[in-house]
Amino acid sequence: MKIVAATCNDRVRNGGEIGIDCDGPCVKRCNGGACRSADHCWSGVCGTNQTCLAATCNDRVRNGGEIGIDCDGPCVKRCYGRACSLPDDCWSGVCGSNRTCLAATCNDRVRNGGEIGIDCDGPCVKRCTGRACSSPDHCWSGVCGTNRTCSAASCNDGVRNGGEIGIDCDAPCLKRCNGRACSSPDDCWSGVCVAGQICS
Repeated sequence: MKIVAATCNDRVRNGGEIGIDCDGPCVKRCNGGACRSADHCWSGVCGTNQTCLAATCNDRVRNGGEIGIDCDGPCVKRCYGRACSLPDDCWSGVCGSNRTCLAATCNDRVRNGGEIGIDCDGPCVKRCTGRACSSPDHCWSGVCGTNRTCSAASCNDGVRNGGEIGIDCDAPCLKRCNGRACSSPDDCWSGVCVAGQICS
């Protein structure tokens, strides 16, 4: 039997490795091995009990043989640029028309790509409701409260914010903007529904 030298990074258990690319001739330790820091573990996770743990694929850290943060390698979700047939195939939650996983856009009104809320936090610059802020520009809602915390748009503050399509209308607000379909004046932010069809 021919012994194959371990490369310790080929994602194959060989050359006397105890696990895939860990222990034996490899520096990195397998899950369950003793550790003092994440660098000691192949998974990149050293638990509070000083034992190497498996990567969780949802810890927002590239570890455990993941090709990207929480994608590919041991994880089910695929990284950007990988083939997909459904949004669920992709870590970003975005499967493009070319059947390739795309990055979250942070303005698509969908919580994806590691966003903590819809188009906020995670990979996005804008912060979600409840996060610290010093200006409205920091907040996805466009509202930085007096307590220096991002607040939700109120839909009656006379400001276009919080994903509103117009001032206090559409998106998170119930009232519709001018030009939108309506069946009564109550549907419209303006209070005017022309011929029972269009907000004006």
